Amino acid sequence: MPWNAKHNETLQLIEVVYTGLTTARDLQEATSKCIAMGKEKGINRFLVDSEGLELSASFVDVFDLCDKKYTAEKADRLSRIAVVLPSSTEAQEVAHFYETVCRNRGWMANVVSTRQEAIDWLLSRKLSNKPAASEGL
Repeated sequence: MPWNAKHNETLQLIEVVYTGLTTARDLQEATSKCIAMGKEKGINRFLVDSEGLELSASFVDVFDLCDKKYTAEKADRLSRIAVVLPSSTEAQEVAHFYETVCRNRGWMANVVSTRQEAIDWLLSRKLSNKPAASEGL
């Protein structure tokens, strides 16, 4: 299994770490697990560490996560999802696509460069789904 999800008790968030070749099915399973853990723990902040991810899923697979899976599993609309960029250029493109699809569907997602940036954003009081002025449009 190329992913591991856990409840980070200290930070009160759900954290999933991807390592190695990750398929569309892996993304679906990890998403289901994280949504369920979030509901169980009463947490709506998610840190997705995809730095070690090698993605074999398509743009359509990623689109379906935001467009169908989150809704089907009744994910909390107030959830915040921070994604640490993967190392590979191809996977980075998919991560930015994911962020865009999430935002267009009303989910608060943000792609960042480091784990610390992800934590800072997740724990900040700012709840905007809009890019910061420095991010552009």
